[in-house]
Amino acid sequence: MRVLNTIKRAAMPILAALCLSVSSLAVQAHEQHDHGDERIFEGVSVQLWSVKDNVTEDVKGTLKQLADWGFDGVELAGNLGEFDKDAEAFKSYVDSLGLEISGAHVGFDQLSDENFDATVKFYKALDVEWLIVPADGRAWSDDGIEEIVADLNTMAKRLKPHGMKIGYHNHQDEFNAYGDTTYWEYMADNTSSDVVLQLDVSWAYFAGVDSAALIKKYGDRVRAAHIKSQMTTATAVMPEINKANPGSWGEKMGLVFAELNKATAADNGVSAIVGEDLVDWAEIIEAFKKTPKSTWLVIEQEVYPADMTPMQAVKASKDGLMEIL
Repeated sequence: MRVLNTIKRAAMPILAALCLSVSSLAVQAHEQHDHGDERIFEGVSVQLWSVKDNVTEDVKGTLKQLADWGFDGVELAGNLGEFDKDAEAFKSYVDSLGLEISGAHVGFDQLSDENFDATVKFYKALDVEWLIVPADGRAWSDDGIEEIVADLNTMAKRLKPHGMKIGYHNHQDEFNAYGDTTYWEYMADNTSSDVVLQLDVSWAYFAGVDSAALIKKYGDRVRAAHIKSQMTTATAVMPEINKANPGSWGEKMGLVFAELNKATAADNGVSAIVGEDLVDWAEIIEAFKKTPKSTWLVIEQEVYPADMTPMQAVKASKDGLMEIL
């Protein structure tokens, strides 16, 4: 049983020896348990993209502050600040803070034939098990869905001898209709059990999807979840955005984020902080408690209240999550 880093940092030998305790986060890592047991989470991580400028300017200070705030881990997004070329040094520093690396966002381009060996070597030096594709337009395309399913299955086999897994992180468009299902569910149903499904609950809510139902159905595959506020829905904002006829997915997402910023700035009773938004997080957490395998809960911040820095916002969202846990 893995003991949470909050306990490690507290250096409490008696509790460590027993390997049974409840940390200040009230979460504890456990690889597998019976459905009837109390749900135990891997820990609370933070997607470093949320504080990317802080990482660039002062990665050591940023990680130290995150550890001091009680985060158990970090999820990587390519930028390691001054450690960009030195995976071993980054891992050593993370270890010194009692943090774990819960996973990394890695595009298929980094896993191409010419880049595969270097990418695997780099992330193995970081002791990263899950390499999660952050987005791929083929995943919401009739012409591309079969191709990305095949690529995920192929990469799952290729990474397995290295003790690593491929994963996929959704946005909203993966929940568009595909036949009598959705692209996301088709991907889940047709990929190997070795493919990690990182469910971004916020984008699922935006798309009008019942995340709790997905967690109950695919709980053994949803080993990491992005916990992020959501202040509006596709039903509310996409008709006007579609009228603007955005020329690309990136342009469309820019318009979506403009609407998210408007929603969090408005005096409408919701904000960009987990627990102060529209998502029923208590229902989500209860669904996770019934899954057979433990899950990393990864705080992600993409919209920031006007009176908060990115660092303050991720702390507030983490605090909001802890109140629900």
